[in-house]
Amino acid sequence: MFATGLLVCLLFVFPLVSRAQYAPDEVTHLPGMSFKPNYRQWSGHLQARPGKFLHYWFVTSQRDPVKDPVVLWLNGGPGCSSLDGFLSENGPFHVNDNGATLYENTFSWNKIANVLYLESPAGVGYSYSDDKKYATDDDQVADDNYKALQSFFAKFPNFTQNEFFIFGESYGGIYAPTLSVRVVTGAAKINFKGFSVGNGLSSFALNDQTLIYFGYYHGLFGEDLWRDLNINCCDKGTCNFYNSSSERCKTLVNMAFGIVYNSGLNEYALYLDCEGGRRFHRGYERTMSHLFKKYRKHQHTHKLSDGVSPFVSLGDVPPCINSTAQLNWLNRGDVRKALHIPDTLPPWDICRRSSTTETPTCPATSWETSGLWKTSA
Repeated sequence: MFATGLLVCLLFVFPLVSRAQYAPDEVTHLPGMSFKPNYRQWSGHLQARPGKFLHYWFVTSQRDPVKDPVVLWLNGGPGCSSLDGFLSENGPFHVNDNGATLYENTFSWNKIANVLYLESPAGVGYSYSDDKKYATDDDQVADDNYKALQSFFAKFPNFTQNEFFIFGESYGGIYAPTLSVRVVTGAAKINFKGFSVGNGLSSFALNDQTLIYFGYYHGLFGEDLWRDLNINCCDKGTCNFYNSSSERCKTLVNMAFGIVYNSGLNEYALYLDCEGGRRFHRGYERTMSHLFKKYRKHQHTHKLSDGVSPFVSLGDVPPCINSTAQLNWLNRGDVRKALHIPDTLPPWDICRRSSTTETPTCPATSWETSGLWKTSA
């Protein structure tokens, strides 16, 4: 009886102490949520550099928030929102197709961890810069994310002793390790235990090189194109699909890329059903924009050895994830209010698009093609 009473007491102490520290950001209700969550959540902004504010969404563990680790989640792009990970991947709830109601995610990571979702860098999602200048690079993003983490732990001091991990996907292959270096070498007292990357981009050369093997060994293109690729791109068992000097190899590689890109299948999970219906998913467009940059000027006009073109489009562009529901829900006025999003911020989108004016709302080119993003050497 005494042990039970003590447990109840501890469960109440944590909310009471924490409420005094960061009550203004707490999310007390969400439109479309018909179930009662057994965790707490906060949404607001963390300061990075002066004038740079990153939107965060933090959910406590459903198991033991006092003892469970804190996990930072970062999506990729670069320039795509981590709320995509929240609302369609590992968050505690997802948005129904109607864009109006929510449903619980059985496989949520906050079943066993406190999870922090950070929209990074400024200009992505509901993150912003006072001066509306968004030019950045990998090193600056790592610095900004590190400063935002310090802001987070200053706002949530009860979690400073919890084990801390950094997770990322896609361009998180750059975000996670570069931020981890800042955490390990920085002065901030963070109980850092490690980082992990899933389906990550860490090398443009390796990304290009392996995609050709991926396409062939998963049956996305057949023996004729594979034979021509080996004849024109390989020498003594070593293949160069990344930066070959052979014009014919470049054309063949670009052709293989076109097949993968336009297959209509979910390249992220070929054996799963395609769930989306939109032709263009900006997260996918941004990811694929990193591939074969050297070869983009070459057209898919090559014929195979037998004179037949293998290009067959099976449907819409993958990854078969329809972000319309999330976009509609996040842009509702009552949802923005519940998440403490200022009325002055532009509408949310899954990936940031920018123009030479560097405003976050102009639908022009991506950060890379507009020169607003520089990758580390």
